Amino acid sequence: MIDEFSALIEQRTGLSAATRFRADLQDILSELAGDDMPGFYRTLRQSQPTAPAWQAVVRALTIGETYFFRDMDTFRLLREKVLPPIIQQRRAAKQLELTIWCAGCATGEEPYSVAITLLETLPDLYRWKINLIGTDINAAALEQARAGVYRDWAFRHCPADFRPRYFDAAADGWRIKPYLREMVRFQQDSLLDQPSVQPCDLIFCRNVLIYLTRPHAAAVETKLHDALRSDGWLLLGPAEAVRTHRERWITHIFPGAIFYQKATQPQTAPVTRRYRTGHPPEIAPATNGKAATDLYSAAVHAVHDGQPYEAERLLAELLTVQPNHAPAHTLLAYIFANRNAGPEAHVHLDTALRIDSMFSDAHYLRAALHLEAGQRASAEKALRAALYCRRDHPLATFLMGNLLAQAGDLSRANRAWSTAHALVSALPPDARISDLSDMTAAGFSTLIQAQLDNGTENE
Repeated sequence: MIDEFSALIEQRTGLSAATRFRADLQDILSELAGDDMPGFYRTLRQSQPTAPAWQAVVRALTIGETYFFRDMDTFRLLREKVLPPIIQQRRAAKQLELTIWCAGCATGEEPYSVAITLLETLPDLYRWKINLIGTDINAAALEQARAGVYRDWAFRHCPADFRPRYFDAAADGWRIKPYLREMVRFQQDSLLDQPSVQPCDLIFCRNVLIYLTRPHAAAVETKLHDALRSDGWLLLGPAEAVRTHRERWITHIFPGAIFYQKATQPQTAPVTRRYRTGHPPEIAPATNGKAATDLYSAAVHAVHDGQPYEAERLLAELLTVQPNHAPAHTLLAYIFANRNAGPEAHVHLDTALRIDSMFSDAHYLRAALHLEAGQRASAEKALRAALYCRRDHPLATFLMGNLLAQAGDLSRANRAWSTAHALVSALPPDARISDLSDMTAAGFSTLIQAQLDNGTENE
């Protein structure tokens, strides 16, 4: 009955049960249903997601990891770049009101982080009407959020003086101070329903869409867009990008984060604005190497199996535990590039090369993106960097041969193709030539040989 359960879970919650949870779903359902799997299925089918049976399923499937000021650069940019112009506009209009929605807020660390950011940004906060709402489908997580009590692990990226300033010591952890707890309203909502929070100045929906099926994620993106005020802002997770109707958004590329702003006028094409000032994101030390390796390997397999959204989810999980994983950032760039999300792709390549300037795959992918954009000189520079980092990079060698052929230098092109052919000939025929390609060594060898035959005829 797993297929029936998967379809029902996806229909009612949007969670991608068939891919994201497939390996564990049988065990999860067996534990919840006991000896009566058909009866449990009927109970789910006949009840709403707020019912106890559904909440048990939700708790089992949506246990996520979060902490205060997760992705510190996001909150720094919120305080320095996003909130000031909104605040200035409201002061000028004498409308001191802000509406902020944290969708998928889990146990509340994110909306409380927003509340603290507002406290540190608005010296006259007491004069403002702040509508700060956290929503989640998980009732148990919301109860913990309302209680506002957290253990040490929730503060692992916070400075030493953070807890004494905003929390009181409690028997079971640290309790957020009452005036901050009162700033946030929590309510149980599903993102599949019509948003009850609107119009919003700012929406946080971080590391949520990656768990939804593709159709549900597209529908939720539209709902988030419609819930924003004209020129309102949407913040996704660092490993996420807007997937559909990109022309509805202005993409702001800051050092360390990407924000999306609702376009005030209709656009025929996506608009991107880049900001070179500011602090680049800090590169944290490596942790959990074995777990990261396993997640990365699973993500590569998902890409080659035609499941880019599952790969995106796996990479988001990987970067949570090891943000300095250059191959993960490069693979995300590859996924985003295939989705025509070029600005996000380049941001991840920037990060990968800041982590490891000698990572040849990142240079190669950047060359391919430049070439697709018609930027031949930049493509050649990136290819030379890739080959400097790794002389035996078959894809970069082959692409360099193509560039030389386009420039009319067939002799050097043939030498490059011959070198690429020798490199792949040394690999097992069924081996993948790269994490960034679906081609096997045998298939790539055939492609190169065709180029060599054609180049020899025209030389």
